[in-house]
Amino acid sequence: MMLLKAEGLCKSFDNVTVLQDISFEVSAGEVVSLVGKSGAGKTTVLRCITGLEKCDKGSIEINGKYICSMENGTIKRATKEQLFEVRKDLGMVFQNYHLFPHLTVAENVTLALTEVYKMPKQQALQKAEEILTQLDMGDKMQQKPFSLSGGQKQRVAIARSCVTNPKLLCFDEPTAALDSALVLDIIKIIRGLAKEGMGVLIISHDEKFVRDVSDRVLFMVSGKITEELTAEEYEKYMRE
Repeated sequence: MMLLKAEGLCKSFDNVTVLQDISFEVSAGEVVSLVGKSGAGKTTVLRCITGLEKCDKGSIEINGKYICSMENGTIKRATKEQLFEVRKDLGMVFQNYHLFPHLTVAENVTLALTEVYKMPKQQALQKAEEILTQLDMGDKMQQKPFSLSGGQKQRVAIARSCVTNPKLLCFDEPTAALDSALVLDIIKIIRGLAKEGMGVLIISHDEKFVRDVSDRVLFMVSGKITEELTAEEYEKYMRE
């Protein structure tokens, strides 16, 4: 089942072209990584897919719902209400975690459930406890982010994104602040999510991590996807 379909994405900032005709797909249970040098346009792709940035041209479909589409050469964007529905199927784990420092782990994870989805607090806490326990963070629910390690903060960020049961989960440089042992843990977590049917899109500069976690790897150069490799092909590419 296809969870993400991006077609013909174009984006410019101040007359500087950043994305040029970007097209790719992510299926349920698949981990796809987007790699390339800084400035290649990876983050802009991710921001367009998550609705944080508006592309100038192209279509983005998530689990059968459109963020934007092309009609007679003109881009049509989802309404605020439609975008809210799309985002129910979408999770995002930021590079710097973006946890609220004044809230506990439990409060960070339950915030969207109680404030956006209006779930009763006790039900939200139960759901948070379930997913935090799965991520070996069940004993940290009352701690605040300052007391956590980088790997623990990453797990909380993943829990916060997964607690709403998204179909597609996006990661921005998930291993940037982690040592090699913690990277292995994140690989296990991501592969576990994919095994449960979630689609995963990753931006990363970490070649070894990309090799170990991905089903497919997309190379970006100057705003274009120039090559697509399977995990086996990417491993061979790294050895050469």
